[in-house]
Amino acid sequence: MTDKKRQIIGGKTKFKSQLSKSSKEYLLRQAKDPYVKKAIKEGYHSRAAFKLKEINDKHKIIRPGMVVVDLGAAPGGWCQVVKEEMAKGGRGLGGGKIFGLDKIWMEDVEEVTFIKGDFTENEVYEKLLAECPEKVNVVLSDMAPETSGHDGTDHLRIMGLVEMAADFALNMLKPKGAFLTKIFQGGEEIKFREEMRKHFDKVQFIKPNSSRKESREVFLLCTGFKG
Repeated sequence: MTDKKRQIIGGKTKFKSQLSKSSKEYLLRQAKDPYVKKAIKEGYHSRAAFKLKEINDKHKIIRPGMVVVDLGAAPGGWCQVVKEEMAKGGRGLGGGKIFGLDKIWMEDVEEVTFIKGDFTENEVYEKLLAECPEKVNVVLSDMAPETSGHDGTDHLRIMGLVEMAADFALNMLKPKGAFLTKIFQGGEEIKFREEMRKHFDKVQFIKPNSSRKESREVFLLCTGFKG
């Protein structure tokens, strides 16, 4: 357990004098967040694990035997959920594979292949393609940029990431595959949804219960890749 996690258990948070107001507010929010406590108790690397669990419980995009890629995978909460969902058949991953890609190191998750690097770079793309030449069933992205505090700027920053993730998905998905990505609401996500409808049979916004109500965060789920 990290020092930060120790600090927030039980709703008590120790602040250092140099912390900014926004950092203090974040730590207080974490301290009171039931999903943070639940993630620690159940051994998930992040509270975000519950968002993917909730989405998959309803939409069944991850199943045994699939090849799944998680972009911006660190700290690994989504990879843990993918592994659990794929193992539900009782035969390991059912012949499937899980890949986590990120520029920063991710804590090991058993049966997950981690590729360190920027997923937009050819070297990383070629490494993944060498591992799964027949391409993949699902591309996931819970990536978000460093926030500036300005809603418009943050919206445009995440849309840049979303568009890069979508470009990756359109190149790597098998027909009938699925793409799930995080988005901050701000206007451009509507145009993006319409663009994705050209490539997928069904495209919809989802707001999991585990996503904070005050957050502009939503997820766009695209299923039935047309190839």
